[in-house]
Amino acid sequence: MQHMMSIFLALAAITPPALVQGQKGAAAGDKKICVVVFDFACAQGDYGKQISDSIRLRLRRHKEYSVVDRLTTQETAGPTGVDVDRNKIIKIMNEQLAVTVALYGTVTKTDETFFAEVSGVDLSKPGEPVFWTENFSDNTQRARSQIARKTVEALRSQADWTPPEYGDEEEPDSKQWGKPLNVNGGFEDGHKGWDPPDLASTFLVKAKDAEGLGRGTILHVRTDLERDAWLAYRRKLRLGQTDPSKAPKIARDTGYNSVAGLEGVHYRSSWIKATPGQRYWLVADMKGKTSGMFFAKVFVKGFLNWGTRAEGLPESSLSQLGLTPRQFADLPMEKQQQLIAADVKRHPHRYRRECYRWYLSCRNKESTWKHFAAPFPPRGGLPKHVQWLQIQIYSYWPPGEYLWDDVHLYKDPRQTPPLPEEKARTPRYRPIASQPAPAAQPHK
Repeated sequence: MQHMMSIFLALAAITPPALVQGQKGAAAGDKKICVVVFDFACAQGDYGKQISDSIRLRLRRHKEYSVVDRLTTQETAGPTGVDVDRNKIIKIMNEQLAVTVALYGTVTKTDETFFAEVSGVDLSKPGEPVFWTENFSDNTQRARSQIARKTVEALRSQADWTPPEYGDEEEPDSKQWGKPLNVNGGFEDGHKGWDPPDLASTFLVKAKDAEGLGRGTILHVRTDLERDAWLAYRRKLRLGQTDPSKAPKIARDTGYNSVAGLEGVHYRSSWIKATPGQRYWLVADMKGKTSGMFFAKVFVKGFLNWGTRAEGLPESSLSQLGLTPRQFADLPMEKQQQLIAADVKRHPHRYRRECYRWYLSCRNKESTWKHFAAPFPPRGGLPKHVQWLQIQIYSYWPPGEYLWDDVHLYKDPRQTPPLPEEKARTPRYRPIASQPAPAAQPHK
């Protein structure tokens, strides 16, 4: 808040009253402020163009602005850095685009951090152009969006709306939690309530003193493994062709082609019945070194039953029936449907389709035990089409070892009545459950 106030005061000193009044008037239906966002210069790829696109999109959310489209902008000028001649910018604004405000800048990237030096020109007062420059940086996975937000906030001299984020809401006291909804979140009962560990990338072990005195059993995950051998082993496990007692010794790999660099390792809970309108809290303890935009996560994924719409058999079911995909496809349609119906009855969990996703961010630069907690959904209650929930502990980059403990899902103790669902802001969005079922195709 203090940072936003300093930006406001700095811009107020250089922004003429005409522009501020024009913004407020535009909101009431007056003439819009015409803005051009030139593609930012960047010597390290298309990052400048991408950030400029994000700024254009964000500006269009505010009805007081009319933003020149990307193609028209690119036909007028190429990438435009902060060192460009200001007179050239003003000439383009007046003679080619007839706009009041222009934004241009230079983007650089160092390791995992993006830096943007952004300049603005305001011609709202004839004969008295106003120039300003601000520096922004971000090292998260949403750096492009965050720099765009900061730029628009600087232009408008006020904060943009942002969705709730981790840490915005204080975690309830431990006495308020009640009983966890998931089973055995502390792993003291082995893998009860979880996948059996594969003994190659996932292990349930007694914590050593250095790993956490008094913690008992913890989940130990390795991601520094050779990918092809691990994938082959995991496929055999999925098809029931081997078991963890025969886990192979997989070579260590810390490169980009490792398990960490591509798939990462998921460790899944058993199914949890979802409650529409419910709000939840997820908590977890983790020890493992993360790096900038790469960090471990605990997903909560929502699923709905898809058995009545299934048009084929999962690979694991085909393997159990001794069928290849080709052999199944050659069966008469009636026989296919009979096999699907029987398999849905035997293995309903194989026909649950993901329809919702949220994750708990677990950033840990020091590789010490750290506690994480956050509520979800961030706004409103759980959508009504979600029928099942599953916790998925996810470890990936950097390659190495990750330790997990006390992963618990709770009902939000502060919630009383069911909360209404917050609809998506995407135009024409429809959740999977509301979409028509695919029509059955006749067998040829």
